[in-house]
Amino acid sequence: MVVIPTKGYTTMPNLTLRRLDDDTLHWLRSRAASHDQSVNAEILDLLRVARADELAEGAGDNPFAASYRKARARGIRTPGTAQDIVRADRDAR
Repeated sequence: MVVIPTKGYTTMPNLTLRRLDDDTLHWLRSRAASHDQSVNAEILDLLRVARADELAEGAGDNPFAASYRKARARGIRTPGTAQDIVRADRDAR
């Protein structure tokens, strides 16, 4: 992948999912809708959580890792995103 920065803007790499079966796409769409976000945002959240899980597993006695594991065990979606904060603020109005 080649990322060509444009003057005054930062760019982020893109990722294309190929051969995604219909059941998985339906699951992603349903999950995204239940979290009131786009499929792209849902995939990013899933990747962040998977990465945080992986980091927490290798963190040993790290206090963050312990609290993260407790939150995940209780079903709390982590990590929080700016989108979640904005939505909570918007929904509170």
